[in-house]
Amino acid sequence: MEDNDFPVGIVELVEINFIHRNCEIQIIIKPEFGGKGYAKYAFQETIKYAFEILNMHKVYLYVDTENDKAFHIYESQGFKVDGNFREHFYTNGTYRDAYLMSILKREWLKERES
Repeated sequence: MEDNDFPVGIVELVEINFIHRNCEIQIIIKPEFGGKGYAKYAFQETIKYAFEILNMHKVYLYVDTENDKAFHIYESQGFKVDGNFREHFYTNGTYRDAYLMSILKREWLKERES
């Protein structure tokens, strides 16, 4: 993602599995570009690509259980909590818990209709 040819972050699909038709989405926005709509736009376009072009059945992600801002963004886009991974991330010398969240193609299509 760029703003006036200046990179503001990255969004990517990883762990793409064409047999089971699922993939993980990851997004990182530089803090100084937060709250400007870049994340939401890039997130929506990447999910659209996963479902419409790659024909995925499910898109999933991991989010730190204490990252309320990200959690609410994902939830607002139709993602639901599938489970809790204890001590899943290691950062700044400590382990952190994570939620596994996902959205199915049929749920995404329904969200787009409303």
